[in-house]
Amino acid sequence: MGIHATFKVIPLGVGPSISKYVAEAVRVLREMGYKPVVGPADTSVEVGSLEEIGRILRRIHDTLTAMGAPRIITIITVDDRRDKDTPLEYKAEKVESLLSLKPL
Repeated sequence: MGIHATFKVIPLGVGPSISKYVAEAVRVLREMGYKPVVGPADTSVEVGSLEEIGRILRRIHDTLTAMGAPRIITIITVDDRRDKDTPLEYKAEKVESLLSLKPL
């Protein structure tokens, strides 16, 4: 898969803590068959097509709305690399390998 999508889903009107909404969004991704990589402020997945991103967001938004979120803001970053396959893990490993070559 050459497309990586990173989502920052922000439910508004639900109070200061959104962790239960983030957890539910991750659960939705897992139920859909994705292997999300959760960061401190966003979640990334590998997808097979750009159309999948819309389906993912529809399901997450519907789920969070059903939980009581009256408004949801989503920020998306899409990395659509078509010249070679680079899994999400590869990117992190590449950075770590470069860090080990240079003193901080």
